[in-house]
Amino acid sequence: MEIDTIRETFRDEARDLLNQMEMPLMELENSPDSPELINSVFRALHTIKGSGSMCGYSDLARFTHDLETVFDCMRNGELRADSRIINLTLKAKDCIRALLDETDTDDERARREELLSELESITKNSTLKAASIHAGHDEESGDAAVPRDDHFRIIFMPSPLILSKGIRVEPLLDQMKALGECRIRADVSSIPPLNELVPEICYMNWIAELVTDRGILSIKDVFVFAEDYAEIVIKYNEGFQLNNEVFSKDELAAAITRRFERTTVNVERRGRPGEDNVVFDRRKSDPSTIRVKNEKLDTLVNLVGELVTLQARLNQESSQAGLPEFISISESLGRLTGELRDNTMSIRMVPVGEMFNTFHRLVHDLSGGLNKKIKLVTSGGQTELDKNVIEELKDPLMHLIRNSADHGIEDVDSRILCGKEPEGVISIEAEHSGANVVIRVSDDGGGLNRDRIKEKAIAKNLLSPGDYDDRQIFNMIFEPGFSTAAVTTDISGRGVGMDVVRRNIEKLRGTIDISSTEGAGTEVTLVIPLTLSIIDGFMVDIGASLFIFNLSNVRECLDFNAESGDETEKQFVINIRGEIVPCIDLRKIFGINRMWSSYPQIVITEISGERFGFLVDRVMGKYQTVVKPLSRGSRSSDMIAGATILGDGSVALILDANAIIRLMSEQADSL
Repeated sequence: MEIDTIRETFRDEARDLLNQMEMPLMELENSPDSPELINSVFRALHTIKGSGSMCGYSDLARFTHDLETVFDCMRNGELRADSRIINLTLKAKDCIRALLDETDTDDERARREELLSELESITKNSTLKAASIHAGHDEESGDAAVPRDDHFRIIFMPSPLILSKGIRVEPLLDQMKALGECRIRADVSSIPPLNELVPEICYMNWIAELVTDRGILSIKDVFVFAEDYAEIVIKYNEGFQLNNEVFSKDELAAAITRRFERTTVNVERRGRPGEDNVVFDRRKSDPSTIRVKNEKLDTLVNLVGELVTLQARLNQESSQAGLPEFISISESLGRLTGELRDNTMSIRMVPVGEMFNTFHRLVHDLSGGLNKKIKLVTSGGQTELDKNVIEELKDPLMHLIRNSADHGIEDVDSRILCGKEPEGVISIEAEHSGANVVIRVSDDGGGLNRDRIKEKAIAKNLLSPGDYDDRQIFNMIFEPGFSTAAVTTDISGRGVGMDVVRRNIEKLRGTIDISSTEGAGTEVTLVIPLTLSIIDGFMVDIGASLFIFNLSNVRECLDFNAESGDETEKQFVINIRGEIVPCIDLRKIFGINRMWSSYPQIVITEISGERFGFLVDRVMGKYQTVVKPLSRGSRSSDMIAGATILGDGSVALILDANAIIRLMSEQADSL
């Protein structure tokens, strides 16, 4: 493998580790003494440092080493996690990312030096404090809490299933030998006869006598990635350490017994004839993940899309030919193509929780910058979306969270005066809804000021004086340049952003809706399609031209006659079972004046919780649609979301129902 490929793999894995560090760091503020959280961050830093050094990232390795030292002190009880350490770690994480991206500048180097000075002061103070504490203990009781001799006895007792976790024992023993003068012997008493031996099981323990001046921390570093799958006893003076717990000599036996009652597998029974064998079978185990570039996934999806189009053509030809064998082959291929499509699309599906986790850092920084107490609560993180859709969603969601933090959540004093908890809450929820995912961003802040928004909208000629419902008023905040903020900040208040949020959501063929109660909070609801590549469509005929709706928006179809409504204009209303539904004549919208059907039909859709009808010549039915983007010269109309190639090679345009409704509403308001 070439060095460039190795370095690229390291960068990808290091970025993943940095992302995984954020959640434990956020949780450390509430649980500063949690060894699990501290070890999680320490291991990530330890891996980045070691792998970075091997891949030639010497500056990154040196910088990460000093940060790792801080968390090592925390593991040994010499330091306690506080807001200063967490903030420094978050800043250091950004520096590590810059080193990985190879965007190092003089400003970045100066920033790293400043962080290193602060980290050094923290570790120096902790060392002095620990030394004074240990000296006091020695004077009072003569019992040293931390070993200072150079002779250690290490007992390494791995879990029988440690090999199945991908951990190799031999390199660990070699690392221990490198620390000093070391003698290691293996305890083979548990190895069964050859005919009963299971190769996947580790039956042995190891006992080492080590003389070194490197200290106990270096010994623990050897086993840092194995301690979850083994028991490591380190003897020094009259005390012992069992993994990260300290025991006296009398307590050791009981401690080991308690631990092994929970973790030890009875290896003596493995492989005996006539008994159920518990053997690790790689073929049945959870498959390991592999990294695949987005470009390869996109190519695969495009090829499947072409296959879907070809299968539609084959299905059409077989129907016209009327040959039973031809039809049977076409139907079988159709089933296989459908399964291949579903499996291919699922490959690009990732949980939205990974995206949600990145916002905890954003809220943490906003809370400090705005001098407010804010926490982020997420739910539905297991909900899956197309990876490309998630990438497009990050910016809109980030802007909504920033708005909630700046405009929604009040400062601590104001919240207390209103009888609220001092800490504000921003919530993000996700759930599946048919072929869509619904994401709600809400806060328990002051809510939107309806009268102020209406007054500003009238002043900017966005609304004329009159009565409007809450939805019409609140939607004004999505207009370009609209803002009611009295003071402009670095975060928001310039009137840009919310219009971009709506534009980006609509580019995803999604919808956005807002509701608010003054004094209680605001909720923004996003409805996003699961994928942008292949959708279930609903085909209609308008003047011998074919168009497609997104099937997830279609609710029913009705026959239309002159008595059902007034179709003299582009827009009219009809009465459906006592409900007045606004309708749009697509024939007139697109200027199709020929070959009108004598028996037109209406497609009833539901957009953002409201029903709208579209007048068409004929309903064709469901059609599996491969979405193709329009060329730049074809983007004259916002009402078209894309195109698809039909089985006979002709093209059908995909309608953006939401954009059509908005355009017609704007024309109606201007009259």
